[in-house]
Amino acid sequence: MKFLTFLNSGCLEICLNMLKSAENVGIDKDDFIIACMDEAVYKSLLFRGYKESFLYMDQDLKEYQDWTFDKNSGFRNIVRHKWKIINDVHQKHPNLMWVDTDIVFKENPVEILTGHEEVLFQTDAPGSTICTGFMVFNETDACRQLVAECGADESDDDQLIMNRIALEKYNDNIALLSEDLFPNGNVYYQQGKKENAMIVHNNWMVGVDEKIKRFKEEGLWFI
Repeated sequence: MKFLTFLNSGCLEICLNMLKSAENVGIDKDDFIIACMDEAVYKSLLFRGYKESFLYMDQDLKEYQDWTFDKNSGFRNIVRHKWKIINDVHQKHPNLMWVDTDIVFKENPVEILTGHEEVLFQTDAPGSTICTGFMVFNETDACRQLVAECGADESDDDQLIMNRIALEKYNDNIALLSEDLFPNGNVYYQQGKKENAMIVHNNWMVGVDEKIKRFKEEGLWFI
């Protein structure tokens, strides 16, 4: 299985923490494919030995962008490329795990996430049904069609696109991961379901400084 993420320079530090956590649980750094949104972060990752990094584009938007639904925001200018990147890489590597940069691996989940015919998603409940921060794709026709359809849609936020398309047209081809094993930020921090977590995803909070602060408080900051 290959792992895919993307980032600009503003996300480098938190991405390096995610990558170090993956290394800590036995995930080979050569299994990471990293789409870089500016040349500086691309060079930085190559220097650190991430040979599968590639320069997707070289844009001026290098600062960290806070989450927002504002269609004219820098955040939206970055995330609108997410499904194009996934679609391009998935055609070559169909057994693919997408990992947002604000995630930490506590255990290696590859064994339990391999061999499923459904497309697997972390849930963002009590918000959206599907969270697009942690997803596992496969080589089934339904998965290929779902990814391609999302890749052709720039109409909305990447998570809204997936929730709309997957729940309306591919409901029989998707499955939600256990909240105990793969909790979102609300489940982990607010509901306190921490004991069995294989990953920690610091969503449900805004700003890279807050995300890093929470990781440090949990003893999950490794760089």
